[in-house]
Amino acid sequence: MNIRKSLYFTYASYRNYSFPHLYNQFVKESLFNVSINPTKELLTKILIHCHRFVPYYAKLIESLPNKEIIHQTPKLYLCQFPILTKDIIRTNFEQIKSTDLAQRQWYLNTSGGSTGEPIKLIQDADYNDYSTAISLLYSYLVGRELGEPEVHLWGSEKDIFQGTIGWKANFFNFLRNTTYMNAFQMTPQRMRNFLKSLNTKQPKLIVAYAQAIYELAKFAESEQIKLVPQKAIITSAGTLYTWMRQKIEAVFQCQVFNRYGSREVSDVACEKPGEKGLWVAPWGNYIEIVDDDNNPVPPGVEGNILVTSLINFAMPLIRYKIGDRGTLSPEYKSGQILQQVSGRNVDIFKTHTGTLIDGEYFTHLLYFKDWVHKFQIIQKSYLEITIKIIKANSDYFTEELDDIVAKCKLMMGKDCVVNFEFVNNIPVNHSGKYRYTISEVD
Repeated sequence: MNIRKSLYFTYASYRNYSFPHLYNQFVKESLFNVSINPTKELLTKILIHCHRFVPYYAKLIESLPNKEIIHQTPKLYLCQFPILTKDIIRTNFEQIKSTDLAQRQWYLNTSGGSTGEPIKLIQDADYNDYSTAISLLYSYLVGRELGEPEVHLWGSEKDIFQGTIGWKANFFNFLRNTTYMNAFQMTPQRMRNFLKSLNTKQPKLIVAYAQAIYELAKFAESEQIKLVPQKAIITSAGTLYTWMRQKIEAVFQCQVFNRYGSREVSDVACEKPGEKGLWVAPWGNYIEIVDDDNNPVPPGVEGNILVTSLINFAMPLIRYKIGDRGTLSPEYKSGQILQQVSGRNVDIFKTHTGTLIDGEYFTHLLYFKDWVHKFQIIQKSYLEITIKIIKANSDYFTEELDDIVAKCKLMMGKDCVVNFEFVNNIPVNHSGKYRYTISEVD
């Protein structure tokens, strides 16, 4: 009997969370090949909600013909909607909020990791429940049931700033049987200890930043640290290139599954054993691929990814241009399949002592800054960092810059020089991808 899972779900249900029920439903429909493509129904539901409660979309829908096809062919109706961008969200923030927020348990979230363009969003308890259930489902499908041992090589700036994650987080981690290594502080000794822990505990699943687990694999190889075969690895928060996958699988001697998502829309898709591509959970999001002129492209053709969240009724994101590129396979009964995802590129920063710091650490320092429109962080040398910023309309306080500098020095060393450059443009690289962190240190 899985005692931890039972305790966790009992406690969650006591606190009125609905993700235990949703998780069990999703597992059942996935395993027994029930028709698990509810996208039509959910898409109709979110569009009707937009018409009734979201001023930005209500005005738009009133101007569109053939409203009856919202029920009949909502995917076709969706194609009449304009693309939603970060700039549009910033400009129309109040209009994109649902007018029924008072009846919802809502909260603010922020994102900007994959594009370096921070935005604030509103999400609610229902969105959180669905997102949690889908995330747990992805782990289950690659071999780890909730309550079985799992380790995360993940980023936690709170652990660095405050020195602890708190008793409540520790309690939940105990129930979930989850332990963490901070990807923002990968010193040689920490990496040795983590590898030793993997050999001892042998978790059912490792969940990691793609770049961080790749660097850990290279470290184990260079230090000639032998690892017992692991069970499975899920990578996220960065592009998993073929050469990275090959290295990780060779060192950890297990299969690597790529997962794709973002703070704006949670976990979107994940690879499954024995199948090609990333399966898009049909209860969470609907994907479109368009060219640079926003015209739909056929399956197998790479383009810009548009995401419509099927579960965020507090602030609906309809045809949201997430900032990544990808390719869709022909649609199957079980839902959509992303053949591949490209577009995220996170660099690892290095200190003179050999500590590796995932670039995500530095992007988090620019979150919730109203005066930041877009940014790029460059490590020039072991002791020099340049932060390029395109300012938004609001201004900053000197104390905010001082805080960013202090937190950079916390990781890079007290002698590190942090330069701020306020610019009008930050170019993409030759491939058209935006790099929000760059390390020029070999």
